[in-house]
Amino acid sequence: MYDFTAKALEIIFKKEYNLNTPFSSLSGLVPRNQLITAEKGQTFICQKDPVKYLYVLIKGRAAVLNHIIWNNDNIIDYVESLEILGLVEYLNSMNVYTAYVVAETKCIMLRIPVEIFSHIIQENAFLCYQALLILGKVTESNMNRAETNSTFHPKDQLGHYLFLQAKHVTPYICPMSRMDLSEYLHINLRTLYRYIDFMEENGFLTLRKGKIVIEAEHLRKLTERYGDVIL
Repeated sequence: MYDFTAKALEIIFKKEYNLNTPFSSLSGLVPRNQLITAEKGQTFICQKDPVKYLYVLIKGRAAVLNHIIWNNDNIIDYVESLEILGLVEYLNSMNVYTAYVVAETKCIMLRIPVEIFSHIIQENAFLCYQALLILGKVTESNMNRAETNSTFHPKDQLGHYLFLQAKHVTPYICPMSRMDLSEYLHINLRTLYRYIDFMEENGFLTLRKGKIVIEAEHLRKLTERYGDVIL
């Protein structure tokens, strides 16, 4: 079982599977109950449940939530492939999952028992390194989020996000709805509308058919404000 699961992980990390139908590339290697699908809206990891499995997210997008009774907006992050859910809890010897994970789209995963994953990464240097790369990506994301929240006013969190997106392609048209953007930046929706209006009035963006658009002149102003920021 270890060898077959290791081979499946190798195929996943090298992205040698069929992106549209991942199961077709993996079904001959691992038991059917290790290849799982979560439909949109389905919770597949529950906070405080015992850490029995790690979930390698092969395809799809999921929301990570922390249940806090006094807070209506409990989404703390979004994850996409390739991600190993449960890895942080496993590496820190936590007995339970620290968050809920809910499928935002249809999610396809390889579910690996903790003891099998533990054996594999201690024996297989390539797979251990791949897990380390994923952990590094998670760490960078968390560090950037923490620095952004502590450094910026929420208005500047929006501005800095738009600057980062637009500096790669101009004009930049934000593909997210206002609701999705508010959830991604953890800014109240009504407050987000005010910030967008402020940034439009001050020449940081324009609105076109309801979409946030960053043209060259807007990017110049955003660069003046955020270009020297290092996170």
